[in-house]
Amino acid sequence: MNSSGMDFRRFQTIADYVDFGPKDSELLRAVHAQIAPVFGPAIDDFYAAIEANPRARAVITGGQPQIERLKRTLTAWIASVLLDPHDEAYVLAHARIGRVHVRIGLPQEFMFTAMNRIRIHLKAAIERCELDASTLSRTLAAADKILDLELAIMLDTYREDLNDKIRTGERLATIGQLAASIGHELRNPLSTIESSLFLMDQRLKRLGLDDPQIAKHHEKIAKQIKHCGKTITNLLDLARERPPRRQPVDVSSLLLQASEAAGIPTTLEVDIDIPSGLTIYADPDDLVHVLGNLLTNASQAQNSVGVVHVRAESHQGGTQVFVQDSGPGVPVEVRHRIFDALFTTKSHGTGLGLALCRRVVFAHGGELTLEPSPTGACF
Repeated sequence: MNSSGMDFRRFQTIADYVDFGPKDSELLRAVHAQIAPVFGPAIDDFYAAIEANPRARAVITGGQPQIERLKRTLTAWIASVLLDPHDEAYVLAHARIGRVHVRIGLPQEFMFTAMNRIRIHLKAAIERCELDASTLSRTLAAADKILDLELAIMLDTYREDLNDKIRTGERLATIGQLAASIGHELRNPLSTIESSLFLMDQRLKRLGLDDPQIAKHHEKIAKQIKHCGKTITNLLDLARERPPRRQPVDVSSLLLQASEAAGIPTTLEVDIDIPSGLTIYADPDDLVHVLGNLLTNASQAQNSVGVVHVRAESHQGGTQVFVQDSGPGVPVEVRHRIFDALFTTKSHGTGLGLALCRRVVFAHGGELTLEPSPTGACF
């Protein structure tokens, strides 16, 4: 997203307002072992409520496998709420979890009521702990405080998403009008140029004229025609809505297809670290496009020389893929804009690639981000 979401300073301001501090964190950590057995029933109740409501159930597009992954994510989230230090890393991680709810389209009112169901189960479990009256009272209060803080983080991700949609909608409306008006106007002339080039090439061959210079310029023209056509297609794809056609796909296979599609030169090595058999439920054509674009960017960032590292791992019920180059990296002052349509740092770029990639990943309920890295860029 373009905005950075809730930062730690804002989180700390809200924490001070509800009087949540280190002693509350200690109280929550102390009861974790005793109340961990209720996590399973609480989570089952959480998703039973979602499945019982047609509107809430509609956001679960991946069926039972997705529910099982989300249950594992929720288990990890509850443990984190109780055990983790409530520091800057905690806020960043939990903001990402909030974005998952936004991405899968869980209506805000269901997020509120779902959080309340979790609150009821956790407080009931705390009340059954062997604690003296004073410690019990303070622990219940600490649970209320941290869950209120979690609600604040979640609400901030919805606000962030709404603002992002407004900005993106305005930008895409402009792009859609532009694409619709120029697409037809440009495709016809490009088709004429392409067919004329082909006929000229055939004529020269029949006349026996084998001029390396002419052949070189023919190749340049053909390449530029293809580039123009791709730009028009990207504009139209960015403006239109198309749901992913999902199926189980092997991540390693996707990456190999993406490497071929990107035309990675032999001077560049793609170092792949992906667990054998790692499978995701996605549109293979869409993700080949995304990975191919990221590999192309990584190749260009280091002048097609060296190594691009790609690794993947299962993470909290989902899958993360990292594409890391060793180029100069993205300047700090433009990092917040690199996913904006029509924004580019390249001298000959269109500013469509990353915007389209993020749109594709969002359509899958995922997130495309630029991660902190000591060198180069990591997406």
